[in-house]
Amino acid sequence: MTITISANEARKRFADLIRQVGYGGEIAIVERFGKPVVALIPVEIYNQLVAEREVRFQVLDRIRSRVPDILGNEVEEDVRKAIQTVRAGNAARGS
Repeated sequence: MTITISANEARKRFADLIRQVGYGGEIAIVERFGKPVVALIPVEIYNQLVAEREVRFQVLDRIRSRVPDILGNEVEEDVRKAIQTVRAGNAARGS
């Protein structure tokens, strides 16, 4: 279950929030002026998110290691050519 609480109320009830989140497995969204600014989550969820993030970065590192190094100006030139091609195609279709 997710609790939504104002920052002022969260200050007043901080010990209770710790119990609800830490021991009760709740998630608390703290708002300021009606906008969410922070989430309090159980440490188990935090650890899971950190582990998943690490796995994703390992995948990205593997992909990056297989892609040849390309200079920035080469990328810019490829993008410029791709844009020209799309614009020429749009012009030919009358778009």
